[in-house]
Amino acid sequence: MPAQLFNCPSCGAPVIPRGKAAVLNCPYCHASVVVPEELRRATGSANWGTLVYDGFVSNHNDWLVGEHSSEYFAPVTQAIINGRYRWEARVNKASSIVTSWLTGYPVTDFHLLANCKHIRGSRAESSWGVIYRIQDRHNFCYFRITDNRLFSVTVQQNGEWKPLVDWTNSNAIKPDGVNQLEVIAQGKRLAFLINGQVVNELDDSHFDGGLVGLAVEGYKVGEEITYDFLDILLRAP
Repeated sequence: MPAQLFNCPSCGAPVIPRGKAAVLNCPYCHASVVVPEELRRATGSANWGTLVYDGFVSNHNDWLVGEHSSEYFAPVTQAIINGRYRWEARVNKASSIVTSWLTGYPVTDFHLLANCKHIRGSRAESSWGVIYRIQDRHNFCYFRITDNRLFSVTVQQNGEWKPLVDWTNSNAIKPDGVNQLEVIAQGKRLAFLINGQVVNELDDSHFDGGLVGLAVEGYKVGEEITYDFLDILLRAP
């Protein structure tokens, strides 16, 4: 069941309660907001601890960096510079994906959050997102958005892609701005948020747990794309 909204008393923007938290920050004006008692969900995720917060001031989490070429991208460059994890690529094959993930932090139940800005390329010909419950490069789930206000959730199992949520329009996405994606997983139940707004909830049993990470996908041959990942947060029980 979708989460209930209430309005921030400071700016009037819609706010979504999370877990049992009595106070949270408005994602729009950043004011501290008291959550009405009746809207505090008893999920328990509000009490989870932080495993990783990375603002990309260094590469202490051993993210994939450097330049490489393949049949999919020619080339792709990933670099951590000045608090940004920048991905630059030229698409060499339609519907190609490049990924990088955190090692050493396998999770089952988790809260994953990342902020990113699309710097270069058309709004419709590429996407960025978070990947989760990663087993290997042929087995993981992917929550992604485009700058023309579409999102989807897919799973890759043994190299075969299957949609969990078809491409769907969402006004929660900010074209040309910084966007925030979140996944909250408790068992097979998952919630997907864009800029603090729940856009979908579903049950998925493809993988029990795994690693988490980031991804960029290009759809048009010759498209030149750039994305700046600003930070990533991973919390778990």
